[in-house]
Amino acid sequence: MYGKLYCIGVGPGDPEHLTIKALKAFMEVDVVAYPHSDKARSEAVALRIAEVAYAGLEDKEKLPVYVPMTRDRDAVEKSLREVAEQISERLKGGKTVAYVTLGDPMIYSTYSSLGKTLRDLGHETIYVPGVPSFCAVAAKLGVPLAEGKEALSIIPASGNIPELRENENAVFMKAGSKMKELKECDVLKDREVMAVSNCGMENEAVYGKLSDVPEDAGYFTIVIAKKADA
Repeated sequence: MYGKLYCIGVGPGDPEHLTIKALKAFMEVDVVAYPHSDKARSEAVALRIAEVAYAGLEDKEKLPVYVPMTRDRDAVEKSLREVAEQISERLKGGKTVAYVTLGDPMIYSTYSSLGKTLRDLGHETIYVPGVPSFCAVAAKLGVPLAEGKEALSIIPASGNIPELRENENAVFMKAGSKMKELKECDVLKDREVMAVSNCGMENEAVYGKLSDVPEDAGYFTIVIAKKADA
């Protein structure tokens, strides 16, 4: 019989954001698979968060899986097929596996394509939601993401910046590398724009104005843009 597969969102950085459901899953698993983006395995952020939240992970088998940070879709798909085979091998051996991912597994997660491949191999995933980064950022800033009839758009900053409707607020994900473009964007000129870098981590930085954000703010930077009060 195949083992269970959990995809667990660990939140954006603060280990105390880990849910009770996630902790119960970690108690059950035999193997913890975690994504990294270089051969040195130096970017296992999700694993570090989980280990602080639950000391029992120290005794679990660790499975580092390589997910390259590149726009080369073929390279990413090739890597994810290899990862799926690694996880599938353990599941077929009857082991219960957790795949950890930052934030929530259903929002811009490394697991999205991987999950399809694993389903094609006959494995069923139990998803464990985590606190999305932009929700943690809004809480840190004390700013509601949407009120009343306001709309909310979640936008990857790596793409083009769309026009926003009058009643539309926006979250720009992973905005660090696009800070210069965001500061110069006419779409945001008449809005209240704030940001947090590395939310919940030791090097967290909070910015009440977009102009205060350094252009090298870093990968884990979330920008929130709201319609300014009249």
